[in-house]
Amino acid sequence: MNYKKGVFMSNFHVIKAGDTLWGISKKYQITVKELSRINSISAKKIHNLHIGQKIHLVEDQNNIDKYETKLKIVLMDLSFNPILKATIKLEFDGKTITKNTLNANFDNILVEDHSKGLKVYFKNIQGDFDLIANHKSLPIGTKILRLTSRKVKVKGTHYPKEGIAQDSTLSILKHLKSIGKPIIDGVNNISQGPSKAKTVTSSEKFQMPHDRNEQKRTENGNSTHVIASQFTEDNLLLKPINNKYRAYIISASKKHGFAPEALTAFIEAEAAKKNTGEWNEKSYNKKSKAAGLTQFLEGTWLEMCSNSNSLIGQFVAKHSSLSRQAKLDLRYDGEMSIDAAAAYAVCNFKTSKLPYQNLIEPSAMAKFAYLLHHEGAGGARQFVNNSFSQDRAKHLLYNQMDSKQADEILKRYNNNAKAAYGAWLRNYIDGHINIYQYVVDKRKTSGVNLSMDETIKLLKGQAIPNPTPKASNSAPVNNPSKEEKIRNIETTVQGGTNEVGGADGWHNPLNICKLRTAGLANAKGATFGKVRDNGKKNHQGVDLQVNPGNPIYAVCSGTIVFAKNTGGDYGKVIVLKVAISDLPDKQKKQAQKNITGKYIYFFYAHLSDIKVNVDDIVDVGEKLGLSGATGNANTMTTIAKGAHLHFEARSSALLGKGLVGRIDPIPFIDAQLIY
Repeated sequence: MNYKKGVFMSNFHVIKAGDTLWGISKKYQITVKELSRINSISAKKIHNLHIGQKIHLVEDQNNIDKYETKLKIVLMDLSFNPILKATIKLEFDGKTITKNTLNANFDNILVEDHSKGLKVYFKNIQGDFDLIANHKSLPIGTKILRLTSRKVKVKGTHYPKEGIAQDSTLSILKHLKSIGKPIIDGVNNISQGPSKAKTVTSSEKFQMPHDRNEQKRTENGNSTHVIASQFTEDNLLLKPINNKYRAYIISASKKHGFAPEALTAFIEAEAAKKNTGEWNEKSYNKKSKAAGLTQFLEGTWLEMCSNSNSLIGQFVAKHSSLSRQAKLDLRYDGEMSIDAAAAYAVCNFKTSKLPYQNLIEPSAMAKFAYLLHHEGAGGARQFVNNSFSQDRAKHLLYNQMDSKQADEILKRYNNNAKAAYGAWLRNYIDGHINIYQYVVDKRKTSGVNLSMDETIKLLKGQAIPNPTPKASNSAPVNNPSKEEKIRNIETTVQGGTNEVGGADGWHNPLNICKLRTAGLANAKGATFGKVRDNGKKNHQGVDLQVNPGNPIYAVCSGTIVFAKNTGGDYGKVIVLKVAISDLPDKQKKQAQKNITGKYIYFFYAHLSDIKVNVDDIVDVGEKLGLSGATGNANTMTTIAKGAHLHFEARSSALLGKGLVGRIDPIPFIDAQLIY
């Protein structure tokens, strides 16, 4: 370990039980690919770490003198504010490395030959790398390189080039400030409203600013690359495609008393979605006439138009001449819809006449809000108190699914409709509402995820055991001082108990996971086990309906051990190897119940395109390929014709026929598969 000018640098990490390379990567903000390069760990050996093994976090310091330039890069935006969370790719010394940061600084960049120069690429919101700096040579010695938009370009070098100024730097700064105003204010200017009702149609609503990535000419013809990334305010994690709704969620959360992740989980469960997973604020259900991002019925929306605590209520009060249809059209405004969802939840809390004040944990509040949205205030009260009738329970059960599925669930509960519907709805809500999917750093939260059953007990005034968060990454922490950070890392390096654990991340194999039904007797035939031909034929995984051409994702961080067209029933196949230690608790427990080894293999079949190669290192959520209709699914070209992803969980990469070596993949998937 080194101490230079008051800055602490940890040079290595000592492996302890449960540590994985992805866990180390997460802790020290170094990519797994860079760690494997520094430590000469091949993809085949990347899972085979042993206790006591030393993992170097920087280049070998014994040869430090061989480096001519030692760089620290600080990444800043056009207004000279640090870009805190970023990924860059560096090209120097004939090699390429990728580095991450959460504090705008990239340290320990060691260059052997300064004359070969340096290229720096910035990872944009689409996941692509843009060239932002191109130095033909570097100065010798220890240097700090501050990259601002004055020095970044999409094409060419970082040097000024002749050209006509299209914009002044000051004008760009003013423009960035103006489009960022909604994020600062929390609501956009539609709440102020123009004086004439004709300007409030859905087609003319204010648009949230998107992440900016463009090139302009400024003073002296300099080419200036404008980078304005959206960050992770309020510890809220959104899919990039839904990031445009961030300000609305944060504003509505603060206004109506929700944690942002709780409101987001509620919206994600309720919102209509496009194939990409984007919330569809233009959606309309012809059958129910529910519309907008949060799927409001006409009557409920008109009630919210009279609610003075809601944004839509305040807007309508200022525009009393709005027609009924004009009011209903405002359901298609994303901001109005999100705010109304939060306001409606609060109304339902009160109308339910249940002691919602007992719910302190955001996870319980989100689940109760969803129960209220699903059942209505009166129905939710009956559900909590178990006072609804058998006939109503049976009606609700058959209203939620096809008759064959409802018959199966009723049979499982000995025709007790209340028990069957109660169990189904509890499981449905627990499967749909997981607030920690929308949290950047779980350590800044309580880490507690109460079940619907625990939530109901609190609403009934019953005691529940003190919930305990996961010790690894859920306990709330304070920001440690520099001295505390040094002591913590010293403990780790010297063999203490400060384990880093695994990656602890999960992403479903598809954006939307639903069981295939087309071409089967019922949805059960798409599940795992002896489920076909009246229980005589095995199905070795789960079939998830999806049209060809949709992305499939790495469910956890791992390595690719198989990726090719088999030429057989499975068609194009990918197999992902994952250390069980890298799974989150839910999936880890499921794997450990069924697998005695250290690894689990996830199998994707019938693909149309494979975008990875054997021995590739992939991170959770990384796109692996595209769904398709290959192998014995070659005629299943649409969902209506049975198009699907065949997904398995295995104890070995390659297996024969039968169920041996395979385990039920459904408990791993964080979604309610039957709708």
